[in-house]
Amino acid sequence: MLALRLNEICILLIKTVSSIIAITDADHSFGRIYRQGAVSVGIVVHTNCITAGHGPGITSLMTSSLGNIVPKIDKAANIAYLLEIRSDI
Repeated sequence: MLALRLNEICILLIKTVSSIIAITDADHSFGRIYRQGAVSVGIVVHTNCITAGHGPGITSLMTSSLGNIVPKIDKAANIAYLLEIRSDI
């Protein structure tokens, strides 16, 4: 997973659709809120959209409000690669 600070996510996700990412200080237990120490894991489902006026979209897979998820940087953390849909990622 790519460990990212929440404020860095928009810059890094532009070319990584289908990447599995960890967002630190983000609790997705009941919606999405800032919670220091929390970690949420998700998949990037779309990049920035100038027409609609919003940033990248993340579908949440799991979250730990207590920070029990430990992010690990892995360049192969991409759902298309893991499911063998694409090998060029």
